[in-house]
Amino acid sequence: MSIQMEISDTYIKEKLANLPEKMLDWAMDVLLAQAHLMVGYASVTVNVDTGSLRDSIRVERGGEGMGWRQVRVRAGGYIVNPKSGKLVDYAVHVESRFPFMAPAFEMIKPQIEELLRTSIVEKANE
Repeated sequence: MSIQMEISDTYIKEKLANLPEKMLDWAMDVLLAQAHLMVGYASVTVNVDTGSLRDSIRVERGGEGMGWRQVRVRAGGYIVNPKSGKLVDYAVHVESRFPFMAPAFEMIKPQIEELLRTSIVEKANE
């Protein structure tokens, strides 16, 4: 399971595509920090039985194009549930009954735009 924020505003997409490389790096720093914060929020609010689902919540970087500047917060996989002996594959089912990823995203979402703006402006003025 993952949560993805699509930027639908064409103006913002065009501006991001035209940012100099250094500014994109600064923006990536902000996004990574917020993604790690989201992991923290999700980890403390997830419904816990064995802790396997909680332990599977993570930040992943990757993607094609733009120098692998894609950040994902994911839950599931990589961790074996001791009860089933299988990889955690039930994050979406838990999320539907006891939301933990969506509320974590909603907690960080209002800060992202402001942090991007202030971070890039501050660093550009250094």
